[in-house]
Amino acid sequence: MTVPASAVWDMFRIERKKMRPVSKLLLTTSLIFLSSHAYAEDTSIGDDASGASDIVVTGTADSTRAAAGTKGTLPIAETPQSISVISSEDIDHLGLANLNQSLRYVAGITPETRGANAEIYDQFKLRGFDAPIYLDGLKQFSSATGYAAPQIDVSRLDRIEVVKGPASALYGQSSPGGLVAMTSKLPLDKEFYGSASATYGTYNLYRVDADVGGKLSDRFSARLYGSVNGADTQQYFGKRVRQTVSGAVTAKIDERTTLTVLGAYSHDPNNGNYGGAPASGTLFANPNGRISTQFADGEPGDFFRRNQAAGTYILNHDFGGGWAFRAAGRYQHVTTDLGAVYQTGVATDATMSTFGRGSYATNENLSNWTFDNQLSGHVTTGPIRHDLLFGIDHQSAHSRELAAFGSADPINAFAPVYGTQIVPQSPYDISSSPYSYDVHQEQTGIYAQDQMSWGGLRVLLSGRHDWSVANDGSTDQHDHKFTGRVGVLYKTRIGLAPYVSYATSFEPQSGQVLHSDASVSMAKPSMGKEVEAGIKYQPAGSAMLISAAWFHIEQSNLLTAIPSSIYSTQSGKVRSEGLEIEAKVPLPGGFAFRGAYGHQKVRTVADVETPTNIGQGIIGVGNGNLAVNLDWHARSGPLKGLMLGAGLRHVEHVYGGQVDGVATYSPAYTLADALVRYDLGQASHRLSSMELALNVTNLFDKTYLTSCYITSVGWCWYGQRRTVQGTISWHW
Repeated sequence: MTVPASAVWDMFRIERKKMRPVSKLLLTTSLIFLSSHAYAEDTSIGDDASGASDIVVTGTADSTRAAAGTKGTLPIAETPQSISVISSEDIDHLGLANLNQSLRYVAGITPETRGANAEIYDQFKLRGFDAPIYLDGLKQFSSATGYAAPQIDVSRLDRIEVVKGPASALYGQSSPGGLVAMTSKLPLDKEFYGSASATYGTYNLYRVDADVGGKLSDRFSARLYGSVNGADTQQYFGKRVRQTVSGAVTAKIDERTTLTVLGAYSHDPNNGNYGGAPASGTLFANPNGRISTQFADGEPGDFFRRNQAAGTYILNHDFGGGWAFRAAGRYQHVTTDLGAVYQTGVATDATMSTFGRGSYATNENLSNWTFDNQLSGHVTTGPIRHDLLFGIDHQSAHSRELAAFGSADPINAFAPVYGTQIVPQSPYDISSSPYSYDVHQEQTGIYAQDQMSWGGLRVLLSGRHDWSVANDGSTDQHDHKFTGRVGVLYKTRIGLAPYVSYATSFEPQSGQVLHSDASVSMAKPSMGKEVEAGIKYQPAGSAMLISAAWFHIEQSNLLTAIPSSIYSTQSGKVRSEGLEIEAKVPLPGGFAFRGAYGHQKVRTVADVETPTNIGQGIIGVGNGNLAVNLDWHARSGPLKGLMLGAGLRHVEHVYGGQVDGVATYSPAYTLADALVRYDLGQASHRLSSMELALNVTNLFDKTYLTSCYITSVGWCWYGQRRTVQGTISWHW
């Protein structure tokens, strides 16, 4: 079966008039390359179609290797950088519902900073900083000022890799804390496969996932998967609902060329309660007692809707001799509508029971193109092997926002009465002239990398130059920067590998900065640099992997949002220094241990705008975390097929800002989790490939705060109370 070149072009027909010149160039380069091989296909394999080999496509990746750190497949134990991996098996095993929850078990993470109130967004800190999210090697953009931010449902993910420390030398836009790289489920090299699962749990949680795929012919393979899920929220009258579907087709263009096209759509008609609780009655004592974890500061009519659609292509060609070409691109569109009432954290009566509220409405949309073309191969100079990578990428995002802030009736947080306030259905319900924000961001980068190997010595050199432009509708801001990375690692015969690395970061920012003199300007790019030293241990042929790292990061121009406004502040310099340890260790007797420990000190060390910030922490950043899991799997005997697991998670206190010049922190907390799984095929052959699972988080139902924002407001967020969910799954 041949693939005509015209069909290839039709597959990628798009509205090219809307694209910028560089975007057109990168896409056209990929299409020309693909078409040339499609024409070659017509003349080279038509005589013997029966001799075609099977399609080789993405399957389950080795958890001891990571692609994100080097845009290759270097083993984690040989990469001079800290990298953590969460597999799709981990997500299923632990009953994780989103990226926020998946990162609970990674050292250096301050997880779920908005607690149970904002699970629809991925809000966390990595080594003290916000971290960009990538999917299939391409950046996931968010709205420059508002709520149009995509969220990838975990049903779509094959694995998650957390790259710690600056990664701008390969990716361009990246914070000094690192990035999170997710990989989609793509067609497997199997005739037919599939799975289905159904989950029900606390807060009327429900989830139905399905995944089916296989070979359509000798040259085409496909996969279709999706999820319907939702739950009531911990807060009164809140609800989350999502329907999502994704499909992928891999075509073998010729013996050395494959093309994968992936489409995805998500509809979130309800995104839960996004508000918080006053600090008085949660973080601080209140004469009326403690505010309930069920408290919702808005109204039953609050709404928060989101739609997401994306199309991705991934082209791979093997030139032979160790050289290969990869081109990937994605178009993504996100829309959000929100109308809500929220509390301001300011008490309005002498009894300290009633708090002021405001209203907010927004209508937003975000469109972005991302492309990455790369050439990789290896050469040898004497005893040294050079694994080389050359690439050019381009990112273009356009976000529009129409929004307005307004007033609202106060609410008694200890005895709330709802229905006193009409929820704005659009920004025009609040103001006859709502503010609008129209931002265009564009960045182009060229990069190169040389990974040198000589015996046990690994030397990694990466360099990149970026050109970026941001426009807020009235002003253009042009920036350019060179970033680099150098890392040295030596792997001994016993599996120990000490390493040291130095890397820099560059991250253009599109917010509006409000200065102390009330003037406003566009945000300056964030600059960062890091020194990291560590050691890794992986005995030959073992799945055990233990790593430890010390890091020292400095970042300038940190951007922090000002609540209830479209503005941010930008501090002078921030320093993050800490120690991290992670371990995955299979143990005798069917036991398996996984642990992560991180301790960090993140402080502002220079700030001309607000000198009182010097020496203080960063809002929403904790001092460290600890997570351990111990599983036992019965391999034989009457309990064969049974798995028991227990986990412990601890998060150190999180900085919330200053009150009268005094630093405030939300308290540290420790939570316990448990799980039970059973392979029903051990009880009856008729139930083979079926499994029952029970997952419990926050086993002892602890009440805790994940973070607070005290500066200028008084907001706090409760963490999720105990949840229990049961799942039945079927694999074939």
